[in-house]
Amino acid sequence: MTDNCTEYIPSFIVLRLFLDSRFAQVWDCRPGDSFLLWAKKIHFEGNLMVESKPWSPELEGLRGLASLWVLLGHICLLVQCKIPLLYDPGMGVDLFILLSGYLMAKNYQERREREPWNKLSTFRVFWLRRFFRIAPLYYLLLLVALLFGGWFGEMRDIIASAWPSTATASSRYADHSFINIVSHLSFIFGFIPAYSFRTVLPDWSIGLEMQYYLLFPFIMLLVMRYGFALSSVLLMIVCLAARWLLPGYFEAFPMPSMILIKLPLFIAGMLISRAVMHNNLRYCALALLAPVIAWQMHIAENHLRLVAECVMIIGMTVLLWPHGQETRLSPITALPRRLLTCRFSLFLGDVSYSVYLLHLMIVIPLIGLLVRYTAFAHQPSLIRALIVAAITLPLVWLIALALYHKVEKRGIALGKRLIVSTGLPAGRTAP
Repeated sequence: MTDNCTEYIPSFIVLRLFLDSRFAQVWDCRPGDSFLLWAKKIHFEGNLMVESKPWSPELEGLRGLASLWVLLGHICLLVQCKIPLLYDPGMGVDLFILLSGYLMAKNYQERREREPWNKLSTFRVFWLRRFFRIAPLYYLLLLVALLFGGWFGEMRDIIASAWPSTATASSRYADHSFINIVSHLSFIFGFIPAYSFRTVLPDWSIGLEMQYYLLFPFIMLLVMRYGFALSSVLLMIVCLAARWLLPGYFEAFPMPSMILIKLPLFIAGMLISRAVMHNNLRYCALALLAPVIAWQMHIAENHLRLVAECVMIIGMTVLLWPHGQETRLSPITALPRRLLTCRFSLFLGDVSYSVYLLHLMIVIPLIGLLVRYTAFAHQPSLIRALIVAAITLPLVWLIALALYHKVEKRGIALGKRLIVSTGLPAGRTAP
């Protein structure tokens, strides 16, 4: 495990004042420990050591990069700092989607001997693992989002008063209707245009992810019968055909929260996994069909995103290619790999889900308060973005770290206990 990015972590020492004796007791640190030592202690001891993880450590770094992309992208979007690529947080979500497709396919293939794809028990184990990976933290933050929805909407209106182009219907933050709550608790909101984008959370993609998990075992049955290549092409064609057969339904979504809109990108991630596991670049070439299909749907796509998605697919393939194989690209990928596997990147990867789900509940109020009580809106756009990032990043990471240890990991453990209690094989829970 490389250590090259350790020099970035000391910037967090500004949070040392927050680590009083209560935090020290919770995390088994001395009250005088700095944030750097505290973070290293809780993050790298015991079963959190990178060597104990069966997946590529680069995956952790890429997940951390995706969460940072989304967070900074939302900051830039809300304060109107138009930095190319960064200004579109949706691209960070696309990276998350590719990584999810990759990881689900990789784990499913590796477990095939002990969890046969055509066994109903395999379906149940997969769904239980994924539910308890996603739901505990989501339900907790959904409760907070609903309780304080009116206040988040007020802050959002203040931001829109400074930059009208960022305006959104603030009423969606305070929808306490029975249908909205039930659709979110059941994760079916992603299928319903009117409720797919109805809280302060960026949870449209969470509903999308759960739809993918629901379909995934059936997709792998198709793969078992027809192979990865043919199954992938058929599914992408089905998505494109559905788009043109049901134009009104597809276009009614304010965000691409319905699975058929983004399934091609999930499949691209699965194809990258196949390419890496079987040393066959033809699967990577086939994965490049996914952005083209997505572009042809004309939903949340443009030429820049098309190019960015192609670069992500190629980049993921190169970075996740087996380390033992020397290629002409090895000298070029050495530095990115070191950066993605350094301690700070691995830390970002572990807290990426909490960061993603939490960040808007910090970013929106902070910007709203700065606009209301200071001359923040009159600062240059880059200065605005830097101010918000400087305040938000340490705070979000600190809270996300607590959520990771106190909610995410406990939810995963609960899921494993439930699987064992039902007599199903628990296995190793994926991130």
